[in-house]
Amino acid sequence: MLLDFINNLKRKYPSSFWLMCFTITWERFSYHGISTLLVLYFTMSVIKGGIGLSPKEATSLYGFYVGILHLTPLVGGWLSDRYLGQQKSIILGGAFISLGNFFLFTSSNIYQLYFGLLSIIIGNGFFKANGTNLVGNIYSHKSTLEREVAYSLFYMFINLGSFLAPFTAGLVADKFFAVRTITGEITHFGYKPMFLICSIIGIIWTVSFLCLAPKYLKDTGKLPCYTCKTEKKSIFSFDFTENEKKRIKAMGIISIFVILFWTSFYQSFSSITLYARDHVDRNLLGFIIPVPWFAALNAILGILFSPILAMLWSQLRKRNITIPVKISIGIFSMGIAFAFMTISVLTSGGMKANIIFIILAYVFNTLSELCVAPIGIAMFNCLSPKRYSTFFMGLWYMTMFFASIISGKVAGFTQDMGFLTIFLSLAVILFTMGSILYFSRKHLDNLMVVEDDCDCRII
Repeated sequence: MLLDFINNLKRKYPSSFWLMCFTITWERFSYHGISTLLVLYFTMSVIKGGIGLSPKEATSLYGFYVGILHLTPLVGGWLSDRYLGQQKSIILGGAFISLGNFFLFTSSNIYQLYFGLLSIIIGNGFFKANGTNLVGNIYSHKSTLEREVAYSLFYMFINLGSFLAPFTAGLVADKFFAVRTITGEITHFGYKPMFLICSIIGIIWTVSFLCLAPKYLKDTGKLPCYTCKTEKKSIFSFDFTENEKKRIKAMGIISIFVILFWTSFYQSFSSITLYARDHVDRNLLGFIIPVPWFAALNAILGILFSPILAMLWSQLRKRNITIPVKISIGIFSMGIAFAFMTISVLTSGGMKANIIFIILAYVFNTLSELCVAPIGIAMFNCLSPKRYSTFFMGLWYMTMFFASIISGKVAGFTQDMGFLTIFLSLAVILFTMGSILYFSRKHLDNLMVVEDDCDCRII
């Protein structure tokens, strides 16, 4: 019986799939190991291990960096399809990311810092456009259900890397490599050692993929897509049917609300990070909780809540809860998260705020992400014209680009306007926009025209 179980496991999840799970785990580790520390590194004084930027400068730079990160996959995907193939693109991505992390470790001035960030941006463009698609190619001859189960398992490995990175970053920067006085006060944070660790991890997973891909992936993703005989029309020909135009309009309208969601979500890595560092009592029974651990909380909650929410949507499927309703629930949840952040500021009384409020904020932040992100990806995949599906999936990442730029500006306002004004304003805007989306659901449902007996409104 054990042998049958192992053989069944190998059939459902081939070695090539596990190679991609290994790769994505440590790619996410290297990404989040850097991203959870960047704003802290930017704003910390030079003598304490940072570069001494103001909060406004730091959050604007971070927002611009993350925004460009979500643009480069469009270019990386095109280069992969036309010239490189997915396997070579992933190797190139890993090399550039590792190099960028190393430059962050060795940087002694702002220009070297920019060069490191640029290298990471280029690497992300090559990797992000191909890592997930390669899993789809592995399961291209499998049933839809098997493909969905594989992607669910793959996403858990993404969350695993996203959890391990900030958890490790907190230990490295605040504990193992931090320099303390006799009284325990940190005089120098270990940000740069974490950058080096991420660089080494990047080299390990890149070399592992380079060595193992020929054995396990073989020809999957090896050749560029242009070698295929399939005719592809230009997106700029605009030869859309009337139903396709309605669906595109629905995606465009919902994208406005999604940009608001991502703008709020990215505050976790900027304004909320700074608030947690400076204004939250992180002392738990004598142990000072490292700031990056709050980002780890988001990842571990994502792992815990994902199957619960999936079962809930499955149970509610008969009630025809459509995409606009689910996304509006996500926006309401984000509004609740910022309501808790507002309460945190109001109840602090000039003292350090109680940690329970920021924990509750992260709970609803995670629920919001799970209501919007996977639903949005499925929506773009289902509603977009099939001959242009890759292009429209790129537009999904464009929502993150615009949100990142806006988010950096919003976080910067906390320096002049204060955390209370920003958190309260975001809560009010989120509740208002969530209500507008909910009451617009019937109009949007009508735009999501059913075709080929596939109802994209209910995912």
